[in-house]
This record gives sequence, structure tokens and C-alpha cells, in this order.
Amino acid sequence: MTSASQYLYDHVTTKVLMDDMSFRAHAPQPGDHLPEFDLPTVDGGQFSTRDFIGKKPLLLITGSYSCPMTASSNPILKEFYNEFGSDIAFVMIQVREAHPGEHTEQPHSTEEKIKYANALKSRDDLPWPIAIDSVTGELHRALDEKPNALWLTNREGLIVYRSLWAGDDAGLEQALDAVCSNRTPALEDSSRRVGPMAMGVGKMREMTQQSGPRATHDMWRAAPPMAAMALVADFFQPLPPKWRTFAALATIGLSIAAVTSFITKRRSN
Repeated sequence: MTSASQYLYDHVTTKVLMDDMSFRAHAPQPGDHLPEFDLPTVDGGQFSTRDFIGKKPLLLITGSYSCPMTASSNPILKEFYNEFGSDIAFVMIQVREAHPGEHTEQPHSTEEKIKYANALKSRDDLPWPIAIDSVTGELHRALDEKPNALWLTNREGLIVYRSLWAGDDAGLEQALDAVCSNRTPALEDSSRRVGPMAMGVGKMREMTQQSGPRATHDMWRAAPPMAAMALVADFFQPLPPKWRTFAALATIGLSIAAVTSFITKRRSN
């Protein structure tokens, strides 16, 4: 598990991005219980595992104000909330900032975390509560520090589904439907990346610019191909984030093909 000092990074690195790509061995998985916690919420309430065990299934989501994955998955989660929110409790945990910068510094106090959680709730018009993890991320580190993952429990508090990315809408829909029908989801563990990552890249430029120039620079240093794709994708607003990325891929691919064709013709002449 990452130390508290390593957890509160000020610069996104290649290692941080690579660690986000898969669950580690200690991460809670289907068949486990969630780590016990008792956290304050942005509305002045309290959120505890004891509030749901034996009463209601729980969908626990990690997120932050500067996270492109969070920004891109929230519209999907809101649709599911409208459909399943009366039967399943939705709660988001405000964790460390995914892309800190001059305007969205990594929080070092509970007050700062609450400020960002309120900004996230207001920006994305979230209907569910946001609980505030400790500054050093005690719950987040126990969950494996993923920026926008989720865990779904049954009424007994057992995890029946987890997803590396909250934006995997097909995996989550079947899991929510199964839990509402007291069934075990057909897919219990999702690490799907293509769709969710495409959505996140489509929002990345917007989120790093929101955080500040340092966040944008850090992405170019940590993952130049992803930063380039995000830059091109940003030109395709107001397309939905996923389609911005697909349009960017097509544009880059056509550009490479055109340049390759031009070089080949020059050499043959």
C-alpha cells in the first residue's frame, strides 16, 4: 500500500497512470466486505458502512474534482441513479485530486477536500451524497487508490461487483439489475478500459486546463501520446467525450497515412 506521503502527489507521473490501469492484489474484490469507515459528507451528515449492511445495497464510487474519468462517467451514473437509486444507495468518496495544478492544488486539509467535493457536486449536479475521505486517504488507500473505480455490495454488505472504471456502463447496468433482483451479477469483476478510457481522454484537456498549466504540462511529460490525443479530441467539442476521442484517433490516423503516402511518393520519384 502506498505511504501517506507518496499518496499526496503534486505531479501526475507515468507510474501513477500505470498504477491506475489495474487493481492490485490487496484491493477488495467480489466476496469480500468493504473496509469499515465512518466519514463526514459535504452536506454535514455522516456516512458509515453500518448505515447499509442489512438494509440496502450500496454502490461506492471514488472520484475527484480534477479527474477526467469522474467527469466523463458522472452523466452515466446519473442515468443509473434515476433508474436504480430508490433500491440502491449511491455514494461517492472524495479522494485525492487526480490532476492537481495551480488552480486545484492537492488538498492538505479536510476543508480543502470539502471545497473540491462541493465544486464537483455543483459542477456535475450530482444527486447522491459525497463523503470526505481523510486527507491521507485512509479509505482510498485501503480500496487501492483508483481515481474512478466502484464497488457494489448486496444487502448483507458483501461485494458482488467491482469495476476499475465507473464508466463501464454495460458492466454496471447488468450488476445493478442483478442486485435489484437478488441475483449474483453474471460479470462480477470488470477491468474494461477502451470505452471508459475513451470517455476520459475526451474530457482530459478540459479537466487539466481547469486545474492549471502544471496539470497540462504533467500529462505531456507523463503520457505524451495520451496528451496529444486529448489535445486533438478537444477540437471536437461539443461531441460526447467518447466520440471526441474516436474522432481524434481517426484524425491522427488519417494524418499519419497522408504523411506516409507523401513520403513514399517522394522517395519513388
